[in-house]
Amino acid sequence: MSRVLLILLVCLMSAPATASQLLMPGSVEKTITVDGLTRKYLVYVPKGADGPFPLVLAFHGGGGKPIQMERYGRFNALAQKEKFVVAYPEAVDGNWNDGRGVQFIRAQRENIDDVKFVRAVIRDIGKQCQLDTSRVFATGISNGAFISHRLAAEASDVIAAVAPVVGGMAPSIAKSFAPKYPVSLFVIQGDADPLVPIHGGYVGFRGGRKRGELVPTKDAIAKYLQANGITGKPNVSMLDDTDPQDETTTEATTHPAGRDGARVQVYIVKNGGHTWPGRRAYLPEQLIGKTSQDFDASQAIWEFFKSCPSRKLTE
Repeated sequence: MSRVLLILLVCLMSAPATASQLLMPGSVEKTITVDGLTRKYLVYVPKGADGPFPLVLAFHGGGGKPIQMERYGRFNALAQKEKFVVAYPEAVDGNWNDGRGVQFIRAQRENIDDVKFVRAVIRDIGKQCQLDTSRVFATGISNGAFISHRLAAEASDVIAAVAPVVGGMAPSIAKSFAPKYPVSLFVIQGDADPLVPIHGGYVGFRGGRKRGELVPTKDAIAKYLQANGITGKPNVSMLDDTDPQDETTTEATTHPAGRDGARVQVYIVKNGGHTWPGRRAYLPEQLIGKTSQDFDASQAIWEFFKSCPSRKLTE
């Protein structure tokens, strides 16, 4: 009997691991090579759950790191509760190639293919963990929001929905915006954002270096409405002002569903700055503006993603 058990043990140890076994629950840093560059990302897999899992890609802002987005967005706790995988990709030298063409930003000057990198991240996670590839979503803050728009434009075959927070769409992306498949959109934008102006123009701190341009938020939203075949009157309401002391309120606009059930939802934070609602400000208010505490952006984003239809590759 002991010999039989030994043989069984050897067989189990030598058997190839399944995808769900390769990535252990918890947070881990992974490394891949794309176009000759060593690229990194953090990934969190929920404990005590089996796939297939939805995947949320959370992109840090300009000059940031994955660990900062992990701590600031707090998506890991949501991922554990709601049973999805969350990944935090890392940009080259801290900045994404989002289409603005800023020459002092390496990724944009060298035209680094961050869309290709994101596709590689999704594939790499899928080899190690059972993913529901019809439910892959992207969100991010600032520069991370800009790259989310680019993913919607250029990777609609893998991205089902995006949720850009206090970031915009580069003119080059807007000019050619024609996703092959529907991509749902949830915008969170402050109307008093001093870095990423809601009415378009140049990006950057007052008196600082200009970091390219963006189109007006309403124009970016219109691109999705058109691409998703969304018509009809939207529903507009105000969220509860649960924290009057933050000196902000939030207008919520929900459009009718479009092609394949694609959704467009917009939260405009009145008097809101370049901040992630529900979190502490990461810089002084005089630099980035006010932060809404009336809702938790991370929770709202996941609720939106949950409500979106699975991606359908229909013509």
